[in-house]
Amino acid sequence: MKKFAANNGFTLIELMITLVVVIILVAIAAPSFNSMIRENRAATQANNLLSSLQVARSEAINRGVRVSMRRLSNTNSVWEDGWRIFTDWNGDLQIPNANLNIKDCSVDGQDCLLMEQQALGNNITIRTGGAFLVGLTFLPSGEIISAGGGLGIGTFSLCIPGAIQRNITISPGGRARIAQGGVCP
Repeated sequence: MKKFAANNGFTLIELMITLVVVIILVAIAAPSFNSMIRENRAATQANNLLSSLQVARSEAINRGVRVSMRRLSNTNSVWEDGWRIFTDWNGDLQIPNANLNIKDCSVDGQDCLLMEQQALGNNITIRTGGAFLVGLTFLPSGEIISAGGGLGIGTFSLCIPGAIQRNITISPGGRARIAQGGVCP
């Protein structure tokens, strides 16, 4: 007679218990994972805005001309719809639509588009107060002035619901930094 080896598999009950334990662990981890995703999105978009400000400032210094950053939205203080960075020879914070495709910035006195940021996506808001409602301009010295020509001191506040608010503060010298605020509504 042949002897049969013992069955080394799992029973249905053991598999069901394992599956229940895995489901419980996933249910516990999912909310914190969603929170981590929101925080990473907020940090990424804040860094994106900060890098745009740094590009505008460095281009102004390198080119020796005013460089402006203007929101794309027609609604005051709404920046999440995107922005443009362009040379601004006359300091009017306007780039003519005819020049939107001009990338050759070698012509003195002619504004040209340096960079355009598209809309940031759903649930992201970027708001700013008085100084930067429409836009801002970096001088060839790297200093910043507001759209009205005044001293460019201000803050951009970036929010994603449920995430920690990011505040991008700009000093009169044109340097920007990110600080965390409270939880966004």
